[in-house]
Amino acid sequence: MKMMLTRPERLALLLHLMGDEATEMARQDLSGEALDELDQALKDFESYPPSQEEVDMVLGDFEDYFHMALQTVDKKDPTPEDEQQQDDDGPKILQIAEESFDVEIEPTKRFTPPKLTGDTVRDLNLMHPYQVAQALKNENPVATAIVLRKLANEHAAKTLEFLPEVVRPNVFLQLAQPLSVSPLIQERILAKALQLSLQVEERETEQETTSQMANLMRSLPRALRKPMLDELEKRDSDLAETVRNQLYRFEDIEKLGDRDLQKLLGQCQTDALVCALQQVDESLLTFILSNMSKRAKESLQEEMEFKTNATEEEIMEARGSIAKILAGLCEAGEVKID
Repeated sequence: MKMMLTRPERLALLLHLMGDEATEMARQDLSGEALDELDQALKDFESYPPSQEEVDMVLGDFEDYFHMALQTVDKKDPTPEDEQQQDDDGPKILQIAEESFDVEIEPTKRFTPPKLTGDTVRDLNLMHPYQVAQALKNENPVATAIVLRKLANEHAAKTLEFLPEVVRPNVFLQLAQPLSVSPLIQERILAKALQLSLQVEERETEQETTSQMANLMRSLPRALRKPMLDELEKRDSDLAETVRNQLYRFEDIEKLGDRDLQKLLGQCQTDALVCALQQVDESLLTFILSNMSKRAKESLQEEMEFKTNATEEEIMEARGSIAKILAGLCEAGEVKID
């Protein structure tokens, strides 16, 4: 019995488990010494079948070969026996899951770990769909489709909804294809999905996500931000617009030089400025007033004395409109934030 397998032997054993077509597809991408080593290892496994210990060891390393395995799965149609096994197992599991799954989705939530049963499929159905989606969002569509097939209908639908928009179409198309991955590989994929789902302890709101992206963008030079935002625009225009709007903030006014501040003030509506300046720090108010003409300053102060009852929402909206003007000037290179 082999106690240790070389890297070519591990790859050969994984392909051996997946079948001849997968093996041939993998061989086409290899050449020279690597191909010779793979062929020799495959020949050895034909003469000396792998032990259960060796199979378990290779499957334990399955994550290392995960993407390759998905690209080289056997494409043969499932046998009638496979279909019968799915028919026997599926409805019973789905019925139990549908009865216990709550599809109401809270805006924010910290997830309570479920009481696991030891049955991977049942336990996946106990997870919140957001957790499952987070576990699958960076995975191959084939793997994601394998997991969704094992979820209750409403659970699968919600999980698909939580996946990134650019991922959903490919996953949906995979759901329409015959299931051709061996049960052993499916089991490993499901177990990994459950493990990753359990690591998602708290739901992140869309606002938190865009704020994090905006903060990251703010730390980059303007020349680097543009191509990144352009690429995001192609994938998700709404998200790109939200991030772009958060790149510049009302408080950034304090970072402007005198001339740049005067350019900004020249494009701001007086009523928006009056509303935005309510409840600001005294230092910012002084900075703005010091960059206005005497007549403009007196007019602004007079209107501010009358407009003292703006709501928080009105103040934030006014500050947002000024930040948008600031963003346009900065992106055009007309003003600069130090």
